[in-house]
Amino acid sequence: GHHELSSLRKYGTFLFLCRLDQLFVICLLGLIFIAFLCFCLYIKYIHLKYDHIPGPPRDSFIFGHLPTIQREMSNDRVVHDKFLEWAETYGPVYRINGLHAVMLCVTCPDTTKEVLMSPKYPKAPLFYKRLFNLFGQRFFGNGLVTAQNHDEWYKQRRIMDPAFSSLYLRGQMGAFNERAEKLMDKLADMADTNTAANMQHMFNCVTLDVITKVAFGVELDLLKESDSPFPNAIEMCLKGMVLYVRDLTFQLYPKNKKFINEVKKSCQLLRSTGRQWINERKMAVQNGEDVPKDILTQILKTAGKGML
Repeated sequence: GHHELSSLRKYGTFLFLCRLDQLFVICLLGLIFIAFLCFCLYIKYIHLKYDHIPGPPRDSFIFGHLPTIQREMSNDRVVHDKFLEWAETYGPVYRINGLHAVMLCVTCPDTTKEVLMSPKYPKAPLFYKRLFNLFGQRFFGNGLVTAQNHDEWYKQRRIMDPAFSSLYLRGQMGAFNERAEKLMDKLADMADTNTAANMQHMFNCVTLDVITKVAFGVELDLLKESDSPFPNAIEMCLKGMVLYVRDLTFQLYPKNKKFINEVKKSCQLLRSTGRQWINERKMAVQNGEDVPKDILTQILKTAGKGML
């Protein structure tokens, strides 16, 4: 009898624990359902708040227009062609829904100028915070492009302004013209030998040549130095940036690991090279050496006046 009583107690304890587990699962499912219901109600509230703005029909209540955008990107089409199509159909200001977020697409020049020039319209935190790093490798940091605090941005902008004034840039026309002449000579040689020209690659090389010469006083001569790692590094960073911003799960897939490592190495190359050029110029200025009158010198001079 004592053994049977002990067995009954154990069985009763087992049933009690099973009931507790069932109750826990029911409560958990109930909380998930309530949270999902609240999320749906919030999405409905967002729809009611912004549906007076024209826009294409949503693909679904929850995901909004995200399926269409994902379909455009997965088919190797340019998603901005779809945005242009929507602008032609729904006007210069239209909305795009995705989950609980609403994006406004603006093609009107006056409105675009107002949004970009006025501090009333802050940068999107989700987007610009992600650009601080690229797959865990520091990328833009908290620089002029990504600074969200207006005061911080304004200080950096004041440092950059003198180097990009029309008067200063007119003084750099010689460098622009020299690179353009080199491009024409290269194209003439290729035409004489009936060699096909990759115009996109050549324009990229000329653009980078001009930037490094005018900004850093560095001669890359990429039209001749075809083995330079910089054009490919910049291309990899730009490709990685698009994927990193658009697809939050991209780095979770093992098949993307090789590409991600290449992007991170490209980031390291560009940042370490830029750091080296800046440090070398700082040392030259401190030692009283003659330095090129380029954008880097102008920025260091402005920053040295206490505008930081």
